[in-house]
Amino acid sequence: MNSNQSHLKAHSESGFVADFSRNDVRAVRQYRLKIFDSISKIDKDEWNEIVGPSGITRSHDYLKAIESAKIQGCEYFYPVVYDKMGNIVGHACVYTVITDFAQLLPKFFFYLVKKIRKIWPSLLSLRITECATPLVSGCSISNKEGVCRRQIIMYVETAMKDIAFKRNSKLLVLRDFLGSERELFKVLESRGYKTRSNFPLARIKVRWKTYDAYLNSFRARYRKDIKRRLRHAELSGHSVEVIQSFANDSTLWARQAGIIRSDTRGFMRETLTPEYYQNMDMILGHDSLLVTVASEAKRIAHGMVIFDEETTFATFFGRDKGSPGGEWFQLINEVVRIAIERKSKFLHLGLGSYDGKSIIGADVEPLYVYRRSTNMLLNFLINRVPDLMKIDPLPTRRLFREYPNSSTSTASVDRIGA
Repeated sequence: MNSNQSHLKAHSESGFVADFSRNDVRAVRQYRLKIFDSISKIDKDEWNEIVGPSGITRSHDYLKAIESAKIQGCEYFYPVVYDKMGNIVGHACVYTVITDFAQLLPKFFFYLVKKIRKIWPSLLSLRITECATPLVSGCSISNKEGVCRRQIIMYVETAMKDIAFKRNSKLLVLRDFLGSERELFKVLESRGYKTRSNFPLARIKVRWKTYDAYLNSFRARYRKDIKRRLRHAELSGHSVEVIQSFANDSTLWARQAGIIRSDTRGFMRETLTPEYYQNMDMILGHDSLLVTVASEAKRIAHGMVIFDEETTFATFFGRDKGSPGGEWFQLINEVVRIAIERKSKFLHLGLGSYDGKSIIGADVEPLYVYRRSTNMLLNFLINRVPDLMKIDPLPTRRLFREYPNSSTSTASVDRIGA
């Protein structure tokens, strides 16, 4: 032991042991940690009090909707940090999920791994313990104003180690930090974590008062291209409809999302269930809606949308089998219209389809993860693997005309936005 450090043992109510240095003695006395295996065991108002009105994906309702969606291979846990008075000062969502890393390999090696799996089924398939907002991009850690965020991060990481041990998970990941947040989470490096890239986030900073103003802000060639794509879809007989209540057709939506998942060559994990769509409707209520494309009175495609006071999130895209007919572009265009009408600050379009999203004005922003393995050999190997999720730079496009007091966007499907 380093002579400059003295270690304490602090026991949480879940029974695991956390190590703290002398510098953390005050934190041990001040806070206690408890891990819940269901969000329903935590008071909704107490949980939401430190989330705030602009945290829909960290809210009690959203996490309850995801937890009860019965998504195969996922288990959800909720580390909660309390002060001496029993008030919540920090919390997070942590879940375990089985992940197939063979998806990231070049085609030749991918098929080679598939052959080897006939005798070694679990090759390159790991159960990850992950701290993030489930099914969307984002950090799941919340802390009360005035509480040291670094302390909450360390409590959450301690809880992750306990969860990983009990679920026989060898890889721990805290994900989806923007570049501006990396310094704050650098504290994890003292516990052996390394930084890697995640797939980047596509999002639009909404700065237009109306949809027409958005469309007119494009340079002529790009505006014509958007109108051409929309006109082509409309000439195919496709029309867009926004549905507020959509639970009754949840089996259809899950089937359409499954078609996109099976057709997509890329990094895919969770498979959506009908319960996911039911819960998005019944639990989130007015904070969710479905954008659909209809052809001859039949709904052939959809996009799931949720929102809070600051952000509109486009999440999953699904469609019927067959050749695409411009449905994705119609849906994404309608989501832009919704975000502007709601006066959102940001429109999150999530991961994937970056070139298509850049055409409508999305900026592609790097996201980072902190990860380490509890297995020494695996940790050695993953630390020598390059950033497999780092994408090549997109072409630089000057999409928008320049306006006074307005920045020019230089922006460079799977889910509609995730």
